[in-house]
Amino acid sequence: MIATIFLGIFSILFAFLSKYKNFQWGLKVSFLLIFLFLALRYNFGNDYKNYLNGFLDINRQNTINYHDKFGHFEIGWVFLNRQFRDLGFFVMTAFLALVNCLIYYKFIKKYTPVQYYWLAVFLYIFNADFMLTHLSAMRQSIAIGLFIFSIDYLYKKDAIRYFLCIGLASLFHSSALILLPVYFLGFVNWKINRLSGIVIIILFVSLFISQKYVSLNLDQFVANYFAKYEIYKGGVELGTGWGFAYSMVLFGLVLYYERYQKREIALLFKLSIISFLFIPLGFSIMLIGRVGMYFAPATIIVYPIILKNLGKPIYKVAFISVLVFITMFSFFQFFNSDIWKAAFGTYHTIFEAPGLF
Repeated sequence: MIATIFLGIFSILFAFLSKYKNFQWGLKVSFLLIFLFLALRYNFGNDYKNYLNGFLDINRQNTINYHDKFGHFEIGWVFLNRQFRDLGFFVMTAFLALVNCLIYYKFIKKYTPVQYYWLAVFLYIFNADFMLTHLSAMRQSIAIGLFIFSIDYLYKKDAIRYFLCIGLASLFHSSALILLPVYFLGFVNWKINRLSGIVIIILFVSLFISQKYVSLNLDQFVANYFAKYEIYKGGVELGTGWGFAYSMVLFGLVLYYERYQKREIALLFKLSIISFLFIPLGFSIMLIGRVGMYFAPATIIVYPIILKNLGKPIYKVAFISVLVFITMFSFFQFFNSDIWKAAFGTYHTIFEAPGLF
């Protein structure tokens, strides 16, 4: 946790300095630090050892018939592992870290107002659903990155390149196939008015209210059609309601400010709205929550834009104070969770790996 905090402090500082003419390279330095953090990690994250052992197992096989032993790995992941057979798992991890950082650097630089680069970097590092979860879920991280990369094609209605990106993403995590119909979102030009906003909020609340009923039906659906993902059956226990209230406020702001955006940015707001609708579904079944991970990175851009659009300084201070407080509260909860603390508690580097030298 301490290493992640220091990474966050220095990365946010350099991103903040980017708004000054003499420090326009600040965002690049931020992502250089993030790259080093991701590339040099060892045994950091719940699934790290599973992927390391999988890499070794895959490269012991001389046959391309991976289904016998590697049925839980998609063909794209197996192919990638075999390309790094001679270079090793650490080099493959560094390569994936580089690709990840390039995608998020471009994403933030293109869509985020320069004076709020720091907030986008803060959200990417300290919101545990992004960098920390992605570094563990390596296969889905590739798929999410390819979707983020394809957002330009979504906006431009470039069907061929969008479907190629999503098809490639599905070779690393088959859940990416759910993104195919998202292509048609690029044709949606209507703004969310008061009536449609109320309807969407009612839908959001209804999904929370019907959580138990939805959970039973989704569990059965996964058992019938996605047996290999049954590990993600079951939901997350609902809390006291403060999280729901916080989500409602953020959701309301996203819905309200979507109407004032140009079409390209409005598309990101719509992706954020979809990510909010997956929140109650994620409480019902974790697998659905993982599908929501594809849409959530849009909020890295949307929240800084909302901050920019807030009128009075007091509103800006209130918004950023609550956002930072809740994000950091969730960050510390993540590191103290029984699920994550053992694997994420202490940052290790590849120089500590046995047998490296």
